[in-house]
Amino acid sequence: MKTYNIIKGIFATTVLSIVFSGCSEDAMDRINKDHGHTQSVAARFILTDVITSTAFSNTGGDFNTYLSSYIEYEVGVDNQLFYAETRESEPTSSSTFNNTWNGLYSTLKAARIIIGQCSDGGIDHGNYVTKGMAEVLAAYNCALIADMFGDAPCSQAAIIDENGSPVYLTPKMDKQEEIYTQAMQYLDNAIEDLQKEDLIDPADQDLLYKGDAEKWLKLAYGLKARYTMHLLKRSANKDADMEKVLEYVGKSFESADEQAAFNIYDGNNINPLYGFYVARAGLGASESMRSKLAEYNDPRLSRAFISTQKEQAPGTADNAVYAPNGIPEQGTDKYGSSLFMYSISAPTLLLSYHEIKFLQAEALCRLGRDAKSALKDAVVAGLLNAENSFSISRKELGKTLINPKAAITEDEANDYYDNTVEGKYTTEPLKTTMTQKYFALWGASGEATEAYNDIRRMKGLGEDFIQLKNPKSFPLRCPYGNSDTTTNAEVKAAYGNGQYVYSENVWWAGGSR
Repeated sequence: MKTYNIIKGIFATTVLSIVFSGCSEDAMDRINKDHGHTQSVAARFILTDVITSTAFSNTGGDFNTYLSSYIEYEVGVDNQLFYAETRESEPTSSSTFNNTWNGLYSTLKAARIIIGQCSDGGIDHGNYVTKGMAEVLAAYNCALIADMFGDAPCSQAAIIDENGSPVYLTPKMDKQEEIYTQAMQYLDNAIEDLQKEDLIDPADQDLLYKGDAEKWLKLAYGLKARYTMHLLKRSANKDADMEKVLEYVGKSFESADEQAAFNIYDGNNINPLYGFYVARAGLGASESMRSKLAEYNDPRLSRAFISTQKEQAPGTADNAVYAPNGIPEQGTDKYGSSLFMYSISAPTLLLSYHEIKFLQAEALCRLGRDAKSALKDAVVAGLLNAENSFSISRKELGKTLINPKAAITEDEANDYYDNTVEGKYTTEPLKTTMTQKYFALWGASGEATEAYNDIRRMKGLGEDFIQLKNPKSFPLRCPYGNSDTTTNAEVKAAYGNGQYVYSENVWWAGGSR
């Protein structure tokens, strides 16, 4: 019996030795994994979150709010926006855009997960359209990172391993030029993938286009036009690049029905600018904006401003509606506001039809060609987009809005171009085009970020078409987020004390980083 037990023990030990020596590390990893819970999500379900965060947080969120003050669409009159307006702390602080900094990288990570899952070997391989959508969104968020911060982590950032852990804990800084190369490559890949098919229709998860690959393709080409224009200062052949802009515009949106509108807001899911204003009321009506509109007798002038009593302002300075840019008194009850603040359900526009037409008009102007037709389409579309927000605000304010103005009609918009804009275009075509674009990107649609890009790239080109009235220094970029200025040595070194935001242009505007 004793001998049997000894033999049995030797046998058991031998078997266990054979079993475990035959298990590879991969096999052991599989054994040790938690198979009782979901380890991955289908790419099309992740897509919904990427679209939402890109539109609501990254396009329509803090960038849009703060930059509205920087470029004088609005005036910061209270709390953080007051300090941004007066340049006391917010423009240089690493905490100002930290939430958006984190949101950008979180969104980029999710987009890259979709791309990986839809690529060769991924669990969603064969869903090329979904992959193309994610590539467009990855390009969009990469460009936002580059446009706002200049040099920044990108190629090593927002990348996870098969266990969901970050591959690089302190990703290296990429040059802004390199990030743009990545963004353009994403768009080129998207253009190829969006002309293929999906195995499973992502329509129910696509909050932009309901799975319409052709419209996503037009968005990709439109973004190529936008980013090519951003790079004009660095162009080796400006005429050739303007021709490329025209080519991309020709493949992009043909009407406002095709623009990239995140249009799901209602009484419960509210436009982010409206959400900020009703919570904090930190923005006031801009005297600078009023005076610029007055020079053109623009139809927005008598519609866009309301007093503290919610009376529709007639556009004159003698009713104490307007805040002086850069030097307002602090407080939420001293100045009126723009009617855009109440546009509770106005869509966030990732890329609008009017922007596409303005890009076309600008390219034609820079090539010395007739841009009247493109400019008229752009001006009219921009005015009608503003009226869409005004109508939403009028409905939201209801009986509390005193002396509401009539809606801007398409006929009035056409008359405005014919009787005012075209004459100014005849003498100053490029300045008129860029001024009208500045007017058109004002509103509740999240387009202040792109207007900020325009002003910086024009300054880089020596074109001072938009005269800003704030006597304080103009922020040339946004500061890095403190999530990385405290943990990533390269980001910390690049940030320093944050004062560089006043002195260093981003690379595409003529700076070095």
